[in-house]
Amino acid sequence: MFRGKVVALLACLLFEVSLAQDVEHDKKLEGKATQQTFSTSTTEIPRTLREGVTEVFFVGSQLETVPANAFTGNPQLEKVEFIDIHTLKSVELGAFEGLAVLKDVEISNTPVISLPVGIFKNLTNLESIILKFNRFQSLERGLFDGLKKVTNIELNGNRIKFIEDGAFDGLENLLKLHLAKNYLTSLPVNLFSDLKKLHTLRLYENQLSALPEDIFLNLPNLKEIGLAGNKIMELPPNLFLNKDKLTKINLDNNLLTSLPPEFFVGFPQLRFLTLDKNKLTSLPPVLFGKMPKLTDLSFSQNNLSRLPKGIFNPLKNVKKLDLSKNQFVTVSAEYFEGPEKLQSLNLMNNKLETLDAAVFEKLPFLTTLKLNNNHLQTLPGDTFEPLTDLRKLYLSDNPWRCDCDLIPLHRWINANLEKITSPMTCEHPEHLRGKEVKSLSEDQLICPTLAPTTTPLVTTTTPTTTTTLVFIICVSLT
Repeated sequence: MFRGKVVALLACLLFEVSLAQDVEHDKKLEGKATQQTFSTSTTEIPRTLREGVTEVFFVGSQLETVPANAFTGNPQLEKVEFIDIHTLKSVELGAFEGLAVLKDVEISNTPVISLPVGIFKNLTNLESIILKFNRFQSLERGLFDGLKKVTNIELNGNRIKFIEDGAFDGLENLLKLHLAKNYLTSLPVNLFSDLKKLHTLRLYENQLSALPEDIFLNLPNLKEIGLAGNKIMELPPNLFLNKDKLTKINLDNNLLTSLPPEFFVGFPQLRFLTLDKNKLTSLPPVLFGKMPKLTDLSFSQNNLSRLPKGIFNPLKNVKKLDLSKNQFVTVSAEYFEGPEKLQSLNLMNNKLETLDAAVFEKLPFLTTLKLNNNHLQTLPGDTFEPLTDLRKLYLSDNPWRCDCDLIPLHRWINANLEKITSPMTCEHPEHLRGKEVKSLSEDQLICPTLAPTTTPLVTTTTPTTTTTLVFIICVSLT
């Protein structure tokens, strides 16, 4: 009886699995039924498509042009894409005529150098325009006129040097604008003034050397701004006036030598801030305000040699701090006042020779510490004692001096071998060079002693003075 119930239950489960697979298979078939792809053998756009097709893809085909009225016989199309067509030279005005329900258009990785103004005319249902990795050199005003429903425009990877003022006017529902990897050297101050709903703006890897102070003034919903890989030398003090919703700012790989005081004050939602690969030599005493959401902060690959006392004090929730590849010779405990929840600290590839006493005392939650590739020769044995949660410690590629001064640290290392991530080897003395510190016995960690010295006895002759007293006796003769 019990066996019969088990068999019935298994049969029921198998039936449900089979039914779910059938539904998934039907969905895939339905997707394929609405899509049609033309590849290398296609030299012109077909006038008719398979019945039920709403999405058409031209991938690696041999098209040379997209002529006017190319799709007038297929008004049902919702998506049209031209991808990896290395023979495509032009898209004629009226190419998308009659596609009243078109939602997505893509022309990517082609030699096309421009699109005629009016190419998207009457495409009032268009939502996404992807025009990446072509050879566009400029954007004219009017190209995107009338596209009230567009939420996404991607123009990255072109050769755009110039964008006409007003090119993005009227895109009142645009959420994402991707202009990265172009040749832009400057931006009109009002270029983005109509994009009130924009939340993602990517301008990285251009040739921008300066930004107008009001360039982001009318972007109250901006969440992400990417400015990495430009040639920006200075940031206007009031560049980010709309701070309330910003979650990510990337300023990596520019030419910044300094930052305005209090530049990062008032960012309640900011989570990621990176300033890697700049030329920062110093930071202002007050740079940050309270940023309760900030978890990642990086100043890697700059020229910093010291930090203002308590500079990170407002950053109570930062978990990852990267100060690697700078010029620090030492670091002190006052640098790390504030971010008591820090879990990862990267100080590798500096010039650290010493660490202040109790430098990590205020970082009880630190789990990863990178001190490799510095100039450390020895450290006090209690340097890492406050780090009770430490799991990964990087100490390799330092010129460790394996003598009696290293004994306290040697003891700590041997008691915490599971935390040492890479070999820590001796540089001095000569006979221990290349030896792993953990493999040594304490008897081998000796300090040189000086041979006793003999002080020659110096004899000093003191001249003697003899005093002769002469007594004269006078005799009275009477």
